[in-house]
Amino acid sequence: MTRSLPRPLLASLCALVFGQVSACSSPTGPPSTDCTVETVFSGDRQVPGSTQVIESFTTARTGWLEVTVDWVAPETIIRVVLAQAPCGSDRFRVNGCNVISDESPPPKPVEVSTTWLRPGTYDLILANFSSAEETASTRVILRSTGCPGPGQE
Repeated sequence: MTRSLPRPLLASLCALVFGQVSACSSPTGPPSTDCTVETVFSGDRQVPGSTQVIESFTTARTGWLEVTVDWVAPETIIRVVLAQAPCGSDRFRVNGCNVISDESPPPKPVEVSTTWLRPGTYDLILANFSSAEETASTRVILRSTGCPGPGQE
């Protein structure tokens, strides 16, 4: 003999269970806005051999960054470090920086996509591991919260 629950009790249990499920939530990203794409930094820079240079830039809104660094000689290794500013050479040497990304080739060019970052100032450290001077070409693009995230396009 099969017993069933009375309809009012069954409806109450379903509401309780499904009500709790609908109240569950998971963390979300920043509030969405219209998709804007802007270049926040672009330029060429001489990087002396066996040294590093720092390029600073500021973002005005929350978003994710796409960083591309290229250089002339294929045998040169340029390490690309993105950190929250300030991150000078001395602080970087003693692990005193908030490093967001740290990439080295191959491949060339080095391309980095970040997670969501707040507005602020960031330092891009270009370290030349070659003994010869190199010209590094850098471009940093900010995509706002309304744009598809990295790998979602």
